[in-house]
Amino acid sequence: MFVSVGCSLSGDILTVITGHTGGSVLFPCSCSDLHTKPQRFTWWSYRTGPLTEVLNDEHYRDRLQLFNHISPANLSLLISDLREADQVDYRCRTEKEYRDIRLNVKDCELVNKTGVEHVTVFTGESVVLPCVCTDLQDKPKSVKWEFIGINHVQEIYPEQTGRHRNRVKLVSNNAPGNLSLLISDLTEEDLGDYRCSVQDDSRDVRLSVKGTCFH
Repeated sequence: MFVSVGCSLSGDILTVITGHTGGSVLFPCSCSDLHTKPQRFTWWSYRTGPLTEVLNDEHYRDRLQLFNHISPANLSLLISDLREADQVDYRCRTEKEYRDIRLNVKDCELVNKTGVEHVTVFTGESVVLPCVCTDLQDKPKSVKWEFIGINHVQEIYPEQTGRHRNRVKLVSNNAPGNLSLLISDLTEEDLGDYRCSVQDDSRDVRLSVKGTCFH
């Protein structure tokens, strides 16, 4: 006579997963036999020290998705809109055993942080000042662009001030790690140094603006 032994979990005891702020991660956890299911299971985290239940934690409100209602042997957990505070250890536990997940949440590290990049354009044109994360899927918590004058530093994005008002915007595309700045209708007064800053990183771009070019 065949006796069902319930759910035996597949995979390694510990899995390390890397996610990106603002992105999603899938924590794998499933019964090795897809025709079985556990009598009970839950997800725990070490976010507040001792093990706490993830599914009832306000910290994860509206950011979790389970799949066991579609496939009872699939106990995996999807976490969306990742935050740095999500970087802890997690545990998928049934009545018999468990699997641990260690989550690393990466933020943006800028390309070419050292040195100054030089860009030259003509008056009246537009220019893109380059600033990108090493991984284009990384989304920094905040990004700031500043114009560095001789005697002052002026924020021009996201706070648009002075003569840059209504002339600057981030290059919009589907890569959250592209923080490059588009400046339009350039004048010779725009020449100077610009600084792109995220949490712990910054990089400088030197802009030269020449008089109108006659082709």
